[in-house]
Amino acid sequence: MINLNKITFRNFKIFGDEPYTINFENYRLILLDGPNGYGKTSVFDGIELGLTGNLTRLVSLEGRQNPIDVVVAHQGKGHVEIELEFKDSDCKVKIFKRKMKKSISNSSRKISKFAELWELYEIVDGQPVLSNQSVLNQYFDSKDFRRDFLLFHYVQQEETSRFLKGNNETQRAEELAQLFGDTREADEKLNKLKDILGKVKKSKNAKNTEIDNIKLLYKIDESTSITTGASEPHSYTLPWLAETNKSPFWDAIQIPELNQEKLNSSLAEITNIRNFLMHQRYFLRSRKFENAICESEVLESYVGYYNSINNYDLHVTEHQKYQIIKSFEVILKSGDLKQISSNKNTDTTFKALGFEDCDAFRIALQSLIDEESKAKGLGSIYSELIKHHNSMSIGLQKIPDESSCLLCGQDYFSHDSLSKAISQHGNLLRSELTGQDKLLVASRDTFNNKYIFPLIKACAIYLEKISLPSQEELLALSRARSMRERFVRLRDWLRSEGILHDDLLVSTFPVEGGRDNIIENVNYLCERIRSAIGTAPDRYYETNGSNIFDRIYRDYFNSKYLKLNQVNFSQLNQKELYIKSLYFSSLKEISDKFPKLLREKELLEQAATDISELISSLQSKIKQYRKKLITDIEIPFYIYSGKILQFHQAGLGHGIFIKDSTGDDELKNVRLVSNWESDHDILNTMSSGQISAVVIALTLALHKVYASNFASVMIDDPVQTMDDINMSSLVEVLRNDFKGKQIILSTHEAKVARYFTYKYLKHSESVKIVNLMQRKEHVPSNKFHYRAITAN
Repeated sequence: MINLNKITFRNFKIFGDEPYTINFENYRLILLDGPNGYGKTSVFDGIELGLTGNLTRLVSLEGRQNPIDVVVAHQGKGHVEIELEFKDSDCKVKIFKRKMKKSISNSSRKISKFAELWELYEIVDGQPVLSNQSVLNQYFDSKDFRRDFLLFHYVQQEETSRFLKGNNETQRAEELAQLFGDTREADEKLNKLKDILGKVKKSKNAKNTEIDNIKLLYKIDESTSITTGASEPHSYTLPWLAETNKSPFWDAIQIPELNQEKLNSSLAEITNIRNFLMHQRYFLRSRKFENAICESEVLESYVGYYNSINNYDLHVTEHQKYQIIKSFEVILKSGDLKQISSNKNTDTTFKALGFEDCDAFRIALQSLIDEESKAKGLGSIYSELIKHHNSMSIGLQKIPDESSCLLCGQDYFSHDSLSKAISQHGNLLRSELTGQDKLLVASRDTFNNKYIFPLIKACAIYLEKISLPSQEELLALSRARSMRERFVRLRDWLRSEGILHDDLLVSTFPVEGGRDNIIENVNYLCERIRSAIGTAPDRYYETNGSNIFDRIYRDYFNSKYLKLNQVNFSQLNQKELYIKSLYFSSLKEISDKFPKLLREKELLEQAATDISELISSLQSKIKQYRKKLITDIEIPFYIYSGKILQFHQAGLGHGIFIKDSTGDDELKNVRLVSNWESDHDILNTMSSGQISAVVIALTLALHKVYASNFASVMIDDPVQTMDDINMSSLVEVLRNDFKGKQIILSTHEAKVARYFTYKYLKHSESVKIVNLMQRKEHVPSNKFHYRAITAN
């Protein structure tokens, strides 16, 4: 047997960087003593972590957050170590060390990934050698020591009912069933049979899928019989596509997966080509007409501007003249003599307006400019005011409904009153002029009346009578002019087809009615073009549904009419025969393959049935065998539970039964009952203290029957929820029924520690007390005096 001889902690929970060692040695009872919070449970956690690589009582609550440290690391330190020393009955020592990994990612610090933090080492000749859990399994002669430690060797504080509450009745049966090593070989064979069954079912499903696909694609079943005729030679119907590897699938030498759907699709496409060739003349003619109709930009330019493109230069010249006169008018109205004098288009404007003697105008203008340059002082200011006053009077004449002054805003209630007031203000200004200034004003009035006012009037008349095209219209005329050659071809084609349309061509520029008039005439022209196509042949529109002919002409003949002569009806007929021969050849192969697939499916179904029956029979035999073996634990469990409980609902000294109420001769469910005649589980009939005692009894029974090499039994504070009778009974069970076992027990109650010590020492059993608050170990001696018991 193997005992825990020593444990050393470093940076684990309450234990700091200075290594702390507890020596268990060969003592039968080791009591971990001290108040709560000084490390009693931490010692058990360290033993569990060292032996299993995990702590089952940790609960993950972080969610998506990553902790900044490891939950068991002392003050967040990283160098966490737990060293366990074991000694067997031959005094051979073996040392294992559980260390936290050096490199840990943030997410690995989560409780949910706690088990991933640790590495196991075996100390060989003083040096750590990387090891694994299977080495521990082998050392303790266990298939799964992680599970065995929690079931056979350790009762956790406040977790004594974990096995009962954490599993339903079926799960209890399965977990207990795994304890029977006698069925290990049978279980392995059963798992192999299940793997084989899974593979057989997978193969059967694949055969079913293949058979269903053949039925769907080729429309055949078990009764189908196929015969094939002579095969046809292959030739490309569309060789120019084959040269560029763009042949349609139906024109290839081989057609992959040629099923009924592909056959129908191929024959339908050949029929479409045949119909296209029958109606190619009408198609090409209508296509030409439709293409003409689609040239909307050309048609709009032709209808709107064909009659005006020869006069393009004239329209441009008139547009320029219009802009010159309009600009000149603006300068004249400004009254700025110097700006009028600097205008470079004065000669052009005089000529366009029909005015003569432009030189006299320039002389008079320059004379007035010179005279104004000599004016100085207050009189010149009055002179300027009179000039602007006159401009305002002229402007007022254009708004006959205005009655408010344009400068001060005063309302004169009528236009005449406003005009009269302005005239009076003008006379007032003139009265303030000196002799020289009066001459200047008179000269300006004379120049205005002789040149400026007549020129302004002439400009206004000219601009009013001219219908000037916009910049957009000139741009449209320019585009039409660039299409002159296209217009000639279009006009010749329309005439050759007998399409009369001169009445639709716009004769004015700018276009009367604008673009709307052009669009309307273009629509009329398109109707005449369509009417000229002629009557379609019989069944033309029926065979050209969804404009199939346009697709065929584009995709198969590259929109080149010369290629139409390279395909004839004989070639299409030969292609149909070739595709049909391919189809029936492939169908023959499928028809021959189909019965083989059906036979394979039948064999797989039979194999699956036979294996399922074999699995069912083997499972039943294993469960029956386990049912018989359950008695191995049933009797010691009944005895230990009766001894510890002493008294409960069923009476004095009665233990707890392990009952399978539904399993017949097979182990299916595990229910713990206090009365064999009742089906109520103890979870629903007993107190928490009684349940704790039952689970301790179950752990002791499991340890008694199934524990192999590891001799330690660890109980963390067992009397927390137990009364004094249960406690004293537990001591007697441990002392009498587990002689030779190493009992490691913790308690925070001094009286409990003294009582356990007393009972063991009285019967000459060795005891060690470890005070975790003081970090001291104490071996008590047997100094008790026992009173002799005399018979009456």
